[in-house]
Amino acid sequence: MKIAYILRYFPTLSETFVYREIDGLLARGHEVVAVAMGTRADGALQDELPRVPVIRPPRGVGALRLVGPMVRARGPAWEALRRWARPKDVARAAWVFENLKGTNISRVHVHFAGEAAEWGLAIAAALGVPLSVTVHAVDLFKPRPSFATIAEAARPLVTISTANQQEILRACGVASTLVRCGVVPARYAGAETPGGERVTVLAIGRWVPKKGFDLLVDAMRGRPGARLRLVSDPPPGAVGPDVEVGALPPSAIPGALRQAHLFALPCRVAPDGDRDGIPVVLMEAMAAGLPVIAGDVGGVRELVDDEVGWLIPPGDRAALDAALTEALADPAARARKGAAGRARVVARGFTVDQQVDGLLAAWASS
Repeated sequence: MKIAYILRYFPTLSETFVYREIDGLLARGHEVVAVAMGTRADGALQDELPRVPVIRPPRGVGALRLVGPMVRARGPAWEALRRWARPKDVARAAWVFENLKGTNISRVHVHFAGEAAEWGLAIAAALGVPLSVTVHAVDLFKPRPSFATIAEAARPLVTISTANQQEILRACGVASTLVRCGVVPARYAGAETPGGERVTVLAIGRWVPKKGFDLLVDAMRGRPGARLRLVSDPPPGAVGPDVEVGALPPSAIPGALRQAHLFALPCRVAPDGDRDGIPVVLMEAMAAGLPVIAGDVGGVRELVDDEVGWLIPPGDRAALDAALTEALADPAARARKGAAGRARVVARGFTVDQQVDGLLAAWASS
């Protein structure tokens, strides 16, 4: 099978779950071609990209010159795209179709029901192949006007949690298939409790409101015997000199996890409604044997509970303080919860192998 993945940004640092899924498909003998609508600055740090052909449609002035493909783009899906996208982006999508036709594409797949899915709907229809879409979080909780149309058209519509399945059904009456994102547990094997006099609390992610990193930085102040390492991109002045800060490439994440005692991601609902689904970094931390503190948003409780960490109400600073105090004071609890978390990642299907198997099964039954 040959699959076209349409990606809003390629490369980007934060979508390793997509790249590992593609690697899994390649390992099973399938072909993948990536369509890159754009790039993001943090992609410069991404050092684990899948080795696939990449189609990059013209941008800027070059896109405006693509009159021919746009004129030839006809049919209901293209008319829908014209309602949602700028003329130059309709032209770019039509250019992608022109470059994909005749290449034996079997289906189009998209992660996130946003702009890339709008392109995917038109391109798949023009190619005469099915479109499948994986819904995550921002696309569900900050939906574009196209969301319901895309959800109804996807064959299949996939999502990453049972919480998402319920929300999609409530929002637009569409049933979806559960395919969890996952990690490669072997990447994190052999983790041991690091030495040192201070307990290292590790947090990883983009500095955006939904991650709650501002709460974490504040909650870690004045805690003797503990330090915070923040693998992120905070703005100047957001953290003090006592916090170790700096983004890392994916290849360095297992090493950072091995040097930590506790992982914290106090995710919350952002003012604009954005929130996490089930952050893959929580799976990575648990696969490395770390206990986790996490905010109870989206489908996080499908991964985290008191057996493997501390699940706290989203945005609750007092609960975060209490969880940190308990975790930092009890190394035995940290060890017990960390070991339980490592086992849970595999037991509940949060692995790349099961992610790819689930996606292939969903495609086969659609």
